[in-house]
Amino acid sequence: MKLKLIVVLVVVLGYLAVVLACNKKQTPTASLSHSPTAAPAPPDGTDPPHAVDTSGKAIPAQSATQPDKPIILAKDIDDPKWGETKPDAAFDHVKHSTDANYSADGKSAPACVECHHTDQPSSTVPYLKKFERKEVLTAKQLESSKDAVKSCRACHFSPTAEETDEYPPKSVTYPAAVNKPPSGKLTNDVAYHINCIGCHNDAKKRDAKLKAPVTCDDCHTKKG
Repeated sequence: MKLKLIVVLVVVLGYLAVVLACNKKQTPTASLSHSPTAAPAPPDGTDPPHAVDTSGKAIPAQSATQPDKPIILAKDIDDPKWGETKPDAAFDHVKHSTDANYSADGKSAPACVECHHTDQPSSTVPYLKKFERKEVLTAKQLESSKDAVKSCRACHFSPTAEETDEYPPKSVTYPAAVNKPPSGKLTNDVAYHINCIGCHNDAKKRDAKLKAPVTCDDCHTKKG
């Protein structure tokens, strides 16, 4: 009787051992068929950041505080020849928002909405279509409302970003009096160049001695 029990136990244990061995062999195949989903790529402009100030601090996507240091734009520029703006050509937000010499007419400092054009309830400028603020953005309005101002890239993404119904903003055909060619797709690259160079050209007509940059080499580092 004891011998029979021993034989039965040996058979059962042997069977279990075979089943376990088969399961182990099948596990790799199962894991391949259910491979984990790859982590999504970081949002455009995050790594590397699109822009940093001259201390190396990344510029946030939106903020209710004005930047206090010049900004080095285009850390993630997608251009085969030209790279980020030079440290000595960094965009000085403080001077552009307080110094009349930084405006096209030289009479008063540039208004916030000359760049942050969606931060107003409406505009007489015919080609501006999107408005997201109940009051016109000024330094005083920002301080009292604490409503964050979005970065340019909230709408004007990098040329390498995926297009959607919202991005990039549609091409603009400017009125003849503005004397600008059609914009094409309004990526951040195009928007910066139209706004910055256009204003700099106007300022230099007023005073040819101004050092307002207008060429690629005036602002950008050269690759290679």
